[in-house]
Amino acid sequence: MKFKKIITAIILTGLLISCATGGSGSGGRKIPDWVNDKHSVYPDDKYLVEIGEGTSLKSAKQNGQTSLARIFRTTIKVDSTVSTRYKDLSDGKTILESQMETTSDESITQLSDETLINVHFGESWTSSEGRVYVVAYIDRMETANIYRQRIDQDATRANLFISQSEGQEDLLRRYGFLDAAIVMDRSIQALREQLEIIYQPFARAVLLPYSPEELRSLHADTAENMVFMIRVDGDENGKVGDVVAQVLNNRGFSVSAETARLSVTGRIAMEEVLLNNDYKNLRWNLFMEMRNEKGDMVVTMDEQQRETAISLQEAEARAYRSMEKVLNEKFIGALESYFDSYAGS
Repeated sequence: MKFKKIITAIILTGLLISCATGGSGSGGRKIPDWVNDKHSVYPDDKYLVEIGEGTSLKSAKQNGQTSLARIFRTTIKVDSTVSTRYKDLSDGKTILESQMETTSDESITQLSDETLINVHFGESWTSSEGRVYVVAYIDRMETANIYRQRIDQDATRANLFISQSEGQEDLLRRYGFLDAAIVMDRSIQALREQLEIIYQPFARAVLLPYSPEELRSLHADTAENMVFMIRVDGDENGKVGDVVAQVLNNRGFSVSAETARLSVTGRIAMEEVLLNNDYKNLRWNLFMEMRNEKGDMVVTMDEQQRETAISLQEAEARAYRSMEKVLNEKFIGALESYFDSYAGS
C-alpha cells in the first residue's frame, strides 16, 4: 500500500509539472523564438521574411506569401496589359523561368497582380490549439542575382527593339518596335523597384544599354507624328468618331479632319428587333479598320450585339456605350497585337 502511494505521488507531481509547462506548443514543445521574432533565425540583412499562420500548413504558407506580397504591393503596380504584352514580347523562356524550373513549385507564386519570386518555406510549428505557423522567406542575395539576370536580358531585348525601329520606313512599324521597347522598359523599371526592396546595392548598380528618358521621348514624338483621318459611315451624330479620336489621342496619336497619311474608317448600323418581350430591342453592328500609309489594311474589328431597354432611345444609348467599350478594349487590343507582331517575330 505504501508503495502504491509513492507511485501515485510521483504521477501527480509529473502531471503538475506538465500543466505548468503545457500550452506552449504541439506535444508540449516550447514556442519557437521565430514565431514572435521573425528575424531571430532569418536576419533582416539577408532575408525578407514573414510568418504565415493558418489552420493548416497550406493555409499558413498562403498567408505567409500574401504577407510577403504586401511588402512590394505598397510601392509597385504593373498594368495588367503591360504584363500580358511583356510575356508575348519576351525572348522565349526567360532566365527567371529557367531558374525556377530547377527549384520547388513554391519558388514562384502568383498572388492576384503580384508575382513572388524565389519564395521558400522554413520551419513550421503547430500550437496546442491547432494553429499552424510557418516561415516564408526570400533570400536577398540569391534573389537579387536572379533579378539582375532578368533585367540584363530584358534590357538587351529592349535595346534590340530600339535599333530595329531606326530602319523602318513604315510609320506604324517604326512605332511598333518603339512601343515594344517601352513595354520591356516598364517591366524593367518595375523589376528595379522590387530589386531596391530586395537588395539595394544591386539595384543601384544596374546599367542599361539605352537611355529610358530618350526612349520615352522618341516614343512620344513618333506617336505625335502619326496623324489619322477618321471616317465612320452611319455615325450621324459623330459619337463613334469622337470615341475613336479619343482612343487614338490616349495613345498619343494625332487626329486630323483632313486627309492624313493614316486612316481609321468604319461603319455602324442599327435596327430594331421584334422579340417576345415587353421591351425595346436594338441590334447594332460596328465595323472598323485601320490602314497604313500605303493604304494596306492592318487592323480590323467587326462586332455586333443586341441591347434591350424600356425605350428605343435608351436602347440606342446603351448601344453607344457598348461600342465605346468595344473600341477601348478590342480595337486598341487588336492594334497592340499588330504592333507586337513585328517585335515578337
